[in-house]
Amino acid sequence: MPQPLSPNPVPLVVDLDGTLIKTDLLWEHLARLLRRNPFSIFAVLFWWTRGRAFLKKQLVARVRVEPSTLPYNEKFLAWLRQQKAAGRKIILATASDLKMAQPVADFAGIFDEVLASDGKTNLRSENKLKLLVEKYGERGFDYAGNSPADFAVWRGAREAIVVNASRSLAEQVSRSSKIGETFLDGYSSFELPIRFLEELFIRSDYLLAIAAGILLALAFPKFNIAGFAWVAPGLLVFAARNKSGGDTFRIGYIGGLAFWLTTLYWLLLIPAFGYPILGWLALSAFMALFGGAWLWLVNWKANSWAMRVIWSLSGAAAWVALEMLRARFLGGFPWSFLGVSQFQMTPLIQIASFTGVYGVSFLVMWASLCLYSAGRMVFEKSHSRFAWQPEIFLPLFVVAGLFAWGEVKMMTSMMGPTGLQPYRPNLSITLIQPSIAQSLIWDQTVNSNRFQQFLVQSENALTNGTDLLLWPESAVPDLNDDTFKAITNLITRHHVWIIFNADDVLAKTNATPNDLYDVYNAAFLFDPDGDFVSVYHKQKLVIFGEYIPFIKYLPFIKWFTPITGGYETGNEPVQFDLHSARTSPLICFEDTFPQLGRRAAQSDTDFLVNLTNDGWFGNSAEQWQHMANALFRAVENGVPLVRCCNNGVSCWIDGYGRVHDILRDANGTVYGEGSMTITLPIQPHMQTFYNRHGDWFGWGCVGITAVIASLRIRKRIV
Repeated sequence: MPQPLSPNPVPLVVDLDGTLIKTDLLWEHLARLLRRNPFSIFAVLFWWTRGRAFLKKQLVARVRVEPSTLPYNEKFLAWLRQQKAAGRKIILATASDLKMAQPVADFAGIFDEVLASDGKTNLRSENKLKLLVEKYGERGFDYAGNSPADFAVWRGAREAIVVNASRSLAEQVSRSSKIGETFLDGYSSFELPIRFLEELFIRSDYLLAIAAGILLALAFPKFNIAGFAWVAPGLLVFAARNKSGGDTFRIGYIGGLAFWLTTLYWLLLIPAFGYPILGWLALSAFMALFGGAWLWLVNWKANSWAMRVIWSLSGAAAWVALEMLRARFLGGFPWSFLGVSQFQMTPLIQIASFTGVYGVSFLVMWASLCLYSAGRMVFEKSHSRFAWQPEIFLPLFVVAGLFAWGEVKMMTSMMGPTGLQPYRPNLSITLIQPSIAQSLIWDQTVNSNRFQQFLVQSENALTNGTDLLLWPESAVPDLNDDTFKAITNLITRHHVWIIFNADDVLAKTNATPNDLYDVYNAAFLFDPDGDFVSVYHKQKLVIFGEYIPFIKYLPFIKWFTPITGGYETGNEPVQFDLHSARTSPLICFEDTFPQLGRRAAQSDTDFLVNLTNDGWFGNSAEQWQHMANALFRAVENGVPLVRCCNNGVSCWIDGYGRVHDILRDANGTVYGEGSMTITLPIQPHMQTFYNRHGDWFGWGCVGITAVIASLRIRKRIV
């Protein structure tokens, strides 16, 4: 029975967030909005700049929170019902927006009036006290609250009721206000963040998507846990189970974002203030779109075994199609294709000589989707002990067959009619790795000194009858008269060919006073007599590093990048003839492009050369990721690839993807200064199927995916 109240009791004013409920309606609405659309975070930040009241008004206009799902302080709510039954007037006064608070008040069914924020005034602390004093007078009400923000209201109230707070806070209240009832049992400061994270990540399955993205990142260098690549895509599909198309895209996007933010962390190591963070976030956000698109494409349920086979094959094809697009759109960024995660599985990746790296990506994705189907059968057909086995039989059989074929292919490649057949002739190549910090490369005041040190390093390395000397990208600060003489003197003294990188400046045909020259990032070939032989102009430029896209139409973009100019783009590959062998150079990240590597590896090319400067990214996983990506150009085209890098990984890779002679410094790392001479076996170039026919497999997957996308758009697949 409710206890009788004194005659004419003062109204009881109750706070909502943290008091009536254990959580906060602002964060409840925010969690639901972000769960529904993570991209809303940008709008939320803008609304917040206009004040919390405005933010709450915008949230409630877009999201509805069901009052029955909220965590109420049940003991306190029971006491309020007793007060109401005894005839007391109860008012809900909250900083939440009125449209947020009214449904909660209606659900509770005990409030006589609701006072709340209105989109302009945030009814909190002093604002709340002012309104209550105007309505009920000084000390004309009791107030139930829970946080330091309520101190101002408690000081103006007749009696302070402390709910869902720590005992130390209740003691502070007692020093300045008269304490009435307290409801402190079960208080936890973690209630709000746990519920927010649970709503945003657990109920949305974003946490699973993030786990899948991070798991996939661990399959690549430096962790190299290749098996995770066979599991992560299936986990991402599981996270999107029973979701709508829009939710599916968002889950795929979150998973992709987690992957790219993790795997591209080394962008933060670029020694430039502000720009690395912007580039890391922007590139990751853009690349994550491909993950969202892929998950949307595979978001249809197959019930029969035959349909599940079609689903898994088409899902793998869709992944490959998006990799094809990624390698070409806006210049292309073919970094960390799914198949690259298997770069250490040498027998398995031999399929790339037919399909390109895309075939390995297809294989891994197909197997992962089949593993998901097998897991699904375990739960859906728990009564059938072996229901999962047919789901993985086909990919298991194909993977085992391709692995065995790859082993035989590598073994028989070394066999001749008289047994083991040595390769002839051999080419002696000296690689110089200067390990120049990017900050020094940008510092023109030290160019002369660092180049002299580099010449001494090269001089000391050329003591062994080398045929070819390789210098990495950015080793030559400026190809002027002094550096030209130094280079030609070095090579004539040692009678050695040289391939090095420098800017090539050519006068424009139709020059204007403000635009006289074209500048190319170039690789030069000089013969042992010091004569210029050939030059190659880089075809794939680094976006925002070597050129700014759309600069003619959107000139303001230049303010978002540290570069002030730009390079011109080369038109075609160039083959360097060394008389005893032929090679084609690739500069920087060009060795990550399958289509570019194929064009460079012509029918009579003996080996490929990559000159790169990965010193931008410190001592990180980037160097190993770059090498893993480049390795597939050797397998695809059946020719060795020699990599000469500023700070690793300098090595050579044979035509089967086996890595040889990694250059390590005195400390055993790939990042420091050093040099080495390798003996490169030259063999007759047997063109691979991929080298002859190109991306037939990838384009086939594009065609299949175009059909899938059209059916999805027309909703013929549900």
